[in-house]
Amino acid sequence: MQSIKIIANQKRDTGLVYANEVRDYLIGRGYDADIIEPCKQASPALFCVVLGGDGTMLRVAHYAAIYDTPMIGINLGNLGFLTDVDKAQGITALSNILEGRHVNEKRIMLESEFGTDEIIPIQQRLSLNEVCLGNMGKLGEYSIYVNEQHMVTMRADAIIVSTPTGSTAYNLAAGGPILVSGGQMVVITPVCPHSLSARPLVVGTSDTVRVVAKQNSSVRIDGNKRGTVLCGESIFIKTSHYRATILKTTYTNFYSTLRKKKLL
Repeated sequence: MQSIKIIANQKRDTGLVYANEVRDYLIGRGYDADIIEPCKQASPALFCVVLGGDGTMLRVAHYAAIYDTPMIGINLGNLGFLTDVDKAQGITALSNILEGRHVNEKRIMLESEFGTDEIIPIQQRLSLNEVCLGNMGKLGEYSIYVNEQHMVTMRADAIIVSTPTGSTAYNLAAGGPILVSGGQMVVITPVCPHSLSARPLVVGTSDTVRVVAKQNSSVRIDGNKRGTVLCGESIFIKTSHYRATILKTTYTNFYSTLRKKKLL
């Protein structure tokens, strides 16, 4: 029997009190359930129960996607764009999943390739939110290509390439557009561009983006530093064949969620 993995943000679930409550419930329903650390999913699972906020969901997604393991998020954090329900409704949501009352949301992910002396595992090159190239607070110069067609060379603090899922995160803070969560598109957004004419650009999921750095620049994937692109080198970003599968037991209107989070 495939087990159900429970991954908890221990800062939000002190002593794993709620995680053990979830585990006891699943075992009581006849399932094999294990509490594991974030990013320690080493085998396929029936699904993952993620206890935390969007940050915890992001960390788990990088590994769950490799095994095509669905995730159900129970929100113990603040934002909760990716989570399904709050803690009070958590057990009810799990009951609905076990009885087949749920939908699977497939979210696109990005896959990055860039020069490095180290081999970076695929799960550390996958992004559910965004890829960011740049040095925060330090102006740099970047040339952007789409399908090897030169789009623009600009000066900015950084360049963000974001999925629809990530469009409400760093991309939004940088002035980029909000994309519908299930959309098949990617947005390229400059951070603090040194030009009034610089604007975000939306491209398709079949397009490949290449960004050339004119100075050494850090690569951050979903907020985590993964390496450096040296002066004159490129990072290639494309839509991955891996997908994040998010289980939903409640209907949430995308626009009402934006209003609730005061983003509209």
